Amino acid sequence: MSDLRIDTNGYKTAFKATALFGGVQVITIIISVLKSKVVALWLGTVGFGIMSLFGAAVNLIFSVTNLGLQSSAVKDIANAKVKNDTNYLSQIIKAIYRWVFATGLAGTLLTVLLSYWLSQWLFDSDKYTISFILLSLVVFLTGIYNAHYAVLQGMRELQLMAKANVFGSIWGFVLSLPMFYFFKEKGIVWALILTAIATTLVSTFYVRKVRFEKVKQTYKESYDLGLQTVKLGIMMAISGIAVLIVQFAVKTFIVRNGGLSDVGLYQAGWTLNASYLGMVFTAMGKDYFPRLSQCADNDEEVIQKVNEQAEIAILILAPLIIVMLVFMPYLIQLLYSKEFLTIIPMTEWLLIGSLIQAGSWGISFVFLAKGDGKVFLFNELGIKLITLPSYLLGYHFFGLAGIGYAFTFGYIVYFIWVSIVANKKYHVFYSFEFWKKFFVLLALLLIFPMGRYLLKANLILSIISLTCIIGYSFYELNKRVVFSDLKIFKSKNK
Repeated sequence: MSDLRIDTNGYKTAFKATALFGGVQVITIIISVLKSKVVALWLGTVGFGIMSLFGAAVNLIFSVTNLGLQSSAVKDIANAKVKNDTNYLSQIIKAIYRWVFATGLAGTLLTVLLSYWLSQWLFDSDKYTISFILLSLVVFLTGIYNAHYAVLQGMRELQLMAKANVFGSIWGFVLSLPMFYFFKEKGIVWALILTAIATTLVSTFYVRKVRFEKVKQTYKESYDLGLQTVKLGIMMAISGIAVLIVQFAVKTFIVRNGGLSDVGLYQAGWTLNASYLGMVFTAMGKDYFPRLSQCADNDEEVIQKVNEQAEIAILILAPLIIVMLVFMPYLIQLLYSKEFLTIIPMTEWLLIGSLIQAGSWGISFVFLAKGDGKVFLFNELGIKLITLPSYLLGYHFFGLAGIGYAFTFGYIVYFIWVSIVANKKYHVFYSFEFWKKFFVLLALLLIFPMGRYLLKANLILSIISLTCIIGYSFYELNKRVVFSDLKIFKSKNK
């Protein structure tokens, strides 16, 4: 496998997007910290569990009925934009909005119809039937919000995306606070509804800042134009549904075998990992995907962008992970309470697995960018046949820590899987430079938890791990983006 000579401009583009969404993520993290603290103090682990199960049900129904439009639309809008055909772009956007509205109504109706069974299945009681009927509004609004976001993402309006995300989160948090304070567990549903209303209204405000042509379009034309988007979207939706089914099954298994408290602990650890490393994965989903879609027909350029993004991702992730590993007990008490300290073993392995996840994501977006829905679906469904039993067996034998082991194991298998498929089908591969950095960083990360358990030398290991990983990552990043030359907030994304 030969090394690649990559223009540093590509690294800078990837880094700027990550930095932008990193800034957004810092703000949303602060909001998430405050919200988690409020829920932990006012509602406890049971409140966390209830909110987690509500979210799992709503997300599953949304994914089933939305047909993957929020993701597949990004590719079509990005391709239309690069052609500089404003009329065609406007036609595509109008068609997608009509499809989203129709699927949103379908999701609302399905939630109402299934409300009794959802309450029985998740809570073994009909107590929450009315709650699920009310949450049908969240399903509809989630579709509208995601359509707005897909337009901004496909157009690569990164600043507007960032503002929509930040201000939507702020207003959602502010409006949900009185619900938690005055109504405790009964206020969870209203908090979710008010958050959905806030994010939808804010995204509507910012998407209107993007100018489109006013076009006439029959419903038959909307159907035909949107159908191509839906075909890829269905493949993505099935994949998304599979992810949610896995989460749904895991949470149901935990609540049956460990109770609502364990579900709350599981969700807290999962959130700690996903939210606080989210800036890297957000950048990959929000900026990398449309950039990759625009050059999907040029294999050399695809290989270049894949390597650029993956290297930037792991070099930013590794320092974040080691900081969280070292300060985990303090973070958990700050963000939640002492009651949540039992999630440390699980969360440690979720964090380590996230470095492997970043490498696998760099490759997995290739299938979507090329519109190869069948291969993408084959990969995603295939790996779920391994991850679901791994989670269940992990929890059965090792408790919550087993979820962390299973997460890392699953992404090792997935990384190998997608790398082989991408290489065989498109001749896309990672360079020697990427693999060298990946294994160095992974080894340095593993030294901390393994050494701590074996040597019981927390302070020395903390200093060594922090110094080596942060120093190495900074050195390698600076070679690629040259920090002194960057003007992140003044440069315009190309």
